[in-house]
Amino acid sequence: MLRNYFLFIALILYFSLSHAGVYKHTDENGNVTYSNIPSNDSKRVDLPPIIVVPPVDTGEVEDRISKRRESMKLKEHREQLQNKIAAEEAQLNEAKSEYKDGMPDRLGSERNYQRYLNRVDRLREEISAREKNLELMKSDLDTIPVKTR
Repeated sequence: MLRNYFLFIALILYFSLSHAGVYKHTDENGNVTYSNIPSNDSKRVDLPPIIVVPPVDTGEVEDRISKRRESMKLKEHREQLQNKIAAEEAQLNEAKSEYKDGMPDRLGSERNYQRYLNRVDRLREEISAREKNLELMKSDLDTIPVKTR
């Protein structure tokens, strides 16, 4: 019974406060004061109703952000790998042009024929190594998914 009495009083207070208005008072100096208690020379201000916006499911937003970050990292990694491939191809073409199908020009510092042969072998090994590097980098590039969006 006592509990119902307190509930009744709480409801009355709640409804009386919810219907309380906002009052605007301007003093002699032009200072404006807003209050929920009416005073002399105060005017009631009609406010628009409060709009309550439902909360946003942040889990969905965080998932989208993480997917976008992952996509950007993959794109950046793909671009870096493509740049490395382009640089490696340029160096391979340079080595091939110097190699001239196994008959490179003899340099002035190669009066000794063995030095010339050693340079030819180094060029051949360099070409082989660069071709293997290109093959590995291109296979790595194929494993990176392409974002089609």
